[in-house]
Amino acid sequence: MELIEIREHLDRLDTALLYILAERMTFIPKVAKYKDENNLERYQPEREKEIIEAKRELAQKLGVNPDLAQKIFETIIEDAHRIEKKIMGN
Repeated sequence: MELIEIREHLDRLDTALLYILAERMTFIPKVAKYKDENNLERYQPEREKEIIEAKRELAQKLGVNPDLAQKIFETIIEDAHRIEKKIMGN
């Protein structure tokens, strides 16, 4: 396989990742609305800890650096907080 083909494949995977991330982010307002309507706390550290631990374990099984997976999901969660805060106001 030539370098240009490898890069094209990587570009397609990067694009797919962004589409998946965009789809995931469409659920954040729904989560915020649910939390707001059901008087749930916006910040739920136990849930975040569960997510991070599960993603680290999966990354390890898949041969992906768990620290990288953790950083990615911490960033995603941080942005979810930003969106929820706009919706819930706290």
